[in-house]
Amino acid sequence: MFNFLTHDMLAVIWFFLWCVIWGVYFIVDSFSLGAGLLAPFIATDKVQRIQIQRSVGPFWGGNEVWLILAAGGTFAAFPLVFSKMFTFLYLPMMLLLIGLVARGISVEYLHKDDNPQIQKALTWGWFIGSLLISLVLGVAFANFFKGLEIASGVVYKGTLLGLFGPYALIGGVLFVLMSVTSGALWINVKTEGAIAVKAGDLAKKSTLIVLLLSLVYLAYSFVGIEGFTTNYSATPALYLLPVLAVVAAVLAVFFAKKDRGFPAFCSNLLALLFIVQTGLASIYPYMLKSSVSLEYGIDIFEAASSHMTLSIMLGGALVFVPIVIIYQLWIYTLFKEKIKETEQVDY
Repeated sequence: MFNFLTHDMLAVIWFFLWCVIWGVYFIVDSFSLGAGLLAPFIATDKVQRIQIQRSVGPFWGGNEVWLILAAGGTFAAFPLVFSKMFTFLYLPMMLLLIGLVARGISVEYLHKDDNPQIQKALTWGWFIGSLLISLVLGVAFANFFKGLEIASGVVYKGTLLGLFGPYALIGGVLFVLMSVTSGALWINVKTEGAIAVKAGDLAKKSTLIVLLLSLVYLAYSFVGIEGFTTNYSATPALYLLPVLAVVAAVLAVFFAKKDRGFPAFCSNLLALLFIVQTGLASIYPYMLKSSVSLEYGIDIFEAASSHMTLSIMLGGALVFVPIVIIYQLWIYTLFKEKIKETEQVDY
């Protein structure tokens, strides 16, 4: 299968697919993370908490499939990267897993018990889980773009504290705020009543903050991160990615101010997608870039699996990824109605 493609060509294809899958995960999970980040603060009673929960309940599990695809794709297509990533970033990865478990339990059980204390605990569990996921991923990918302290012999010299430099913190905060904005706009679009109004008002402010922080983050990336512009200088067309990110962030502000929730929601998702892809485009051909020296990093060609493995996986991806997309589109169509102010849960 795909014998006409060389090993290096397959490695490049899988790097592209890897970037696409991560980009899709970031945008589809951002609104459920944002809903969790907002739930303790904008929901004033059980009815509003249930509205928020019901707005993401049918979707968050399907959105998580993209994270599984990203992790599984890394494991199978680039096993060296997968092993080193969990070795270098063991504690952050554990925090990510804790966040995923906390978010899953909280979302699924929030509406199943009327005890106010349990509801409060689960609401805050949803918040903590969402915060861990969004912050860890934002910080982690900012470090991937900047480069990890990988020395000769693929030895990691960094520390946990070193992962939280200024650039990584800006990236983490930016992803948290973009998730908050996605969540606010989703709640505004998906619900009715007072909670929708509150979410819409919040989005008018958060979209502006996201725009300003995005400009800071992108400027820092291109000016303050060594080697970030190498691929952009070689292929100037890549500059379209940060330009589109800024345009999308501006449109999100414009539509939010005009109370056009759905276009604002889509614009914010596109801004997030293009910011992620701006960073991923800068690291090629490396998957684990070294901030010590480029030669110490792990590139896609040395990290890739065998030709047979990559070929079989590509065939599987061409079959099953469209099925996942069709299924998710069907789910969004099936649960397209707005969530009214009611405590009833239908699933």
